[in-house]
Amino acid sequence: MVTFPDKVHPKHGLTMRFKYSPRAIQYLRYFDIILYYPDYKFIPLDLTFNNADDLHQFLVNRGIVRYEVEVSITNSEFSDEISIVDTKKIYDIEESKLKYLLNYKYYSINEVAEMLSFSRPTVYKLVSDQALKAIRIYGQLRINHLDLMAFINKESQQ
Repeated sequence: MVTFPDKVHPKHGLTMRFKYSPRAIQYLRYFDIILYYPDYKFIPLDLTFNNADDLHQFLVNRGIVRYEVEVSITNSEFSDEISIVDTKKIYDIEESKLKYLLNYKYYSINEVAEMLSFSRPTVYKLVSDQALKAIRIYGQLRINHLDLMAFINKESQQ
């Protein structure tokens, strides 16, 4: 079993270069980013694939794993293929999925009032003053999660 020091953990956002291609997969398995047996999983998003090739294609498509060959122009030599693991992209994907899901999360006036410890009239006033964005869905006012977070961040900086 191959081990890696904690200082190269994917949480540090490093770009890793492996001259031995299977070592890149061992790296991802060691830090529980992928699971190859008995399932083929990308663990940060809890995605399961039918086989190792599908999982590998997912990693390549998302830019987590890529391959490079160094070329010398002077003597037209090619190096062996180098595997690159961009660990920052592991968590970029996770963050972008979360933002995508939160973009479709809406709260009622009552829920927002309870979260902010405001009265309902105060929330209605914030909406009417356009300090807090809201939309109508079937006649009901709804506030998007990301708009609510933007409002909170803006107010906390003042």
